[in-house]
Amino acid sequence: MQPLDMKDIAIIDAFPVYDCERIILNAGCGAGRIDFHLSEMDYRVHAFDCKHYDTWVDGRNLKFQKANIFEAEDMPSAPIVICSQVLEHIKEYKQALANLIALTEIRLVITIPYRKSFNGSGDEHCNFWDDHASGEFKDVHEFQILCHPYGVAISKIRTKLKDARTDKYNYLIIMDKRQNYTRGPR
Repeated sequence: MQPLDMKDIAIIDAFPVYDCERIILNAGCGAGRIDFHLSEMDYRVHAFDCKHYDTWVDGRNLKFQKANIFEAEDMPSAPIVICSQVLEHIKEYKQALANLIALTEIRLVITIPYRKSFNGSGDEHCNFWDDHASGEFKDVHEFQILCHPYGVAISKIRTKLKDARTDKYNYLIIMDKRQNYTRGPR
């Protein structure tokens, strides 16, 4: 099992700590690195990606599936939904986000790269975010509007120690449906 990096740890730290079942839907799971760790931590994980990976091995708390983020009606909803390093690859990321919000019962945890932090040769990133919209960069704060009426927190995180020297970041975006601003005070 590959070790977790700082981005994975930040994702796990963003999970709700009370009033939530330990069930996770991971949209765009890739090879499944974080999913194996989560299943070992007694989370029940349903992970999917548009491409099948040879590393996928279903387990007691873990199920992998080849599926598309735009086929959300076929996916089970979950208290916690993860979408890490996916939206930068999808032209219709706003529709993908709407599907993720629909699948989320309590908390949605998203990571996307800051600017072109991890856009190496051969990467197919079509979306880039910054703290303010300018040129080819979208304003990351648009997620507050796109996730309305729910509470959204946005922060920058590093993936590896060496990223501090190269100015590489990821944005960690957390949406919580318990903070619904259309319901008014409880």
